Amino acid sequence: MIKIPNKSHFKANEVCTLTGVKPYVLRFWESEFAEISPLISSSGQKLFEHKDIEAIVLVKKLLFEDKLTIEKAKFEIQRLYALQEQNPVVEEFSETEMPPLPEEMPSMTSRNLEENDIQKLVMAKSRLSDLLSVTQNLQERYNWS
Repeated sequence: MIKIPNKSHFKANEVCTLTGVKPYVLRFWESEFAEISPLISSSGQKLFEHKDIEAIVLVKKLLFEDKLTIEKAKFEIQRLYALQEQNPVVEEFSETEMPPLPEEMPSMTSRNLEENDIQKLVMAKSRLSDLLSVTQNLQERYNWS
């Protein structure tokens, strides 16, 4: 798992350095996977958000580690995103209220993470990154400190 710096947008060369993906591979994946959709700045430069980097990491894992074809990787990503939409990970709670953990829920330290758990964590991290980006944009727009 990579550690993504806490900023809202990344240039293509930064993304390549973070993910270990060559620029020509990144450009190809942009054309193949709708989940990788960088913004275009006013100067014409591509700017990637956290969600794009998370998608790139997921594509890299599916293609290189799981040895899926591009078509199967597309299908798997669509399936994962659909699951995420059906079962949103992020719920709203007040700052002092935390949901109780089910008693039957095993401790994460007492068991190995399974592949499905890792995929859920990647998707949750992506959602949290999106929320952080929206929050930062609002802070900048309204000069909140």
